[in-house]
Amino acid sequence: MTACSTNNNNDNVNRETAEVSEDFEDERTEVAEDLRKLREDISDRIQRVGDRMEDAGEESRQELSELNENLLDERERVDEALERVESSTKENWSDVREGARTTFQDVKREFGELGDRLSD
Repeated sequence: MTACSTNNNNDNVNRETAEVSEDFEDERTEVAEDLRKLREDISDRIQRVGDRMEDAGEESRQELSELNENLLDERERVDEALERVESSTKENWSDVREGARTTFQDVKREFGELGDRLSD
């Protein structure tokens, strides 16, 4: 009777461990995909700024150059967060996830503000 009980407990622990590993992988994949999408959006915006710089006057070109630098900085922040997510482990996932979400929200907000400047 004890052997059955022990086997059942081990089976439950193994199932729970597998579920935690799967949840970690799923969540890490989702966060990484969100960051990749944001990076692509920023890269697209950088391309648009570059296109506008070609036809811009000197004053506009300087403003667009500054905007481009800001976008490049934001993309770098996303790249760093993505690198941390991709190299994360189950043990440090909670901290990495929180940092990635904060970076995502901050960059998304800044990206929106920079995008508003580009629309003007």
